[in-house]
Amino acid sequence: MKRLLPVLLGALLTLCAVPASATAATPVTTGHGGSNYDFYQLDHDPGGCDREPYGVINSYDKAPATIAAQLKQMYAAGQRRLRLGLFHQHGADSGTVMNSTGGDLSAANRRNLANLLAAVKAAGFQEIELGFFPIGAADPHGWSSWDETQYQENRKLVGNVRGIVAKAGVPYQLDLLNEGMPMSDQPVLLQYAHRLWTDYTAAYGKGDTVGFSMTVWIAGRAQQIPAVYGGDVPNVFDVHLYGDDWNGDEYHQFVDAHNELASHGYHQGWIIGEGYYDDETAATGIAQAIKDTGQVVFYLTQWQLSRQDACHDKTVDVAPPVSFAHYLAAGF
Repeated sequence: MKRLLPVLLGALLTLCAVPASATAATPVTTGHGGSNYDFYQLDHDPGGCDREPYGVINSYDKAPATIAAQLKQMYAAGQRRLRLGLFHQHGADSGTVMNSTGGDLSAANRRNLANLLAAVKAAGFQEIELGFFPIGAADPHGWSSWDETQYQENRKLVGNVRGIVAKAGVPYQLDLLNEGMPMSDQPVLLQYAHRLWTDYTAAYGKGDTVGFSMTVWIAGRAQQIPAVYGGDVPNVFDVHLYGDDWNGDEYHQFVDAHNELASHGYHQGWIIGEGYYDDETAATGIAQAIKDTGQVVFYLTQWQLSRQDACHDKTVDVAPPVSFAHYLAAGF
């Protein structure tokens, strides 16, 4: 394992501090990865899979003992890091998606988030990444034109949630918009990302954020980095790797992304924020790509979706995501 992945297991990145008025930033370190953990139950039925009532943040107060037990299972399976999704919308709570109208969560959901983070800490997890997943009108991926009111609501939410996460006592990073790094044909998304990065770093610095995670096709999105970040890029990048017929396998996606980033002088270490659940093909392909490129990867958090896509909707088909065996075997 160590022979195969010397860069993965031997690197350490210390991030800069945020302004004195904010909680000090925490380092991203190498070691065992883990999972995206967003749902504590998934109902399988002939019509598909229902996960909506079972969000680990929004519905934490309905199943604290179940969630605590699942966290212990995941830790016992070798997982040490988690990525948590904060699903929100300008509208009513759904069981997973939380009402963020006005730029904040409800008092109940603020407690739920704080209690979930306390449970994560009690279970022994070493680091978390929290990603923002806006839904519906709150999601700039779907905006055809700029929405200043919704932007201000989202920006305010990020700041309010950051305050809860920073107080939890667990080393953390924030993904300011899940898969928010735009392609060249997404000008409104680019405007959103650039504006939020400028506003966030002016208020808090960049020491506790990966900026905007990049999904496939990563090499194409990497070309937009100067337009989003200017000369002030994040200290660590979050990339998502899903092998498919269109974009190639995980090995080639990784190498293409590394080459594109390096060609522009970006040599940041990576968090692999998403990949197929407990997948041998992904694990071995990514491990080989690390060996061949020398790219620093701090850790990997698998998504709650198997390559087989048992729910046939390419979203989630595993809850809770306990097994991490293939990634551990490959050095993650």
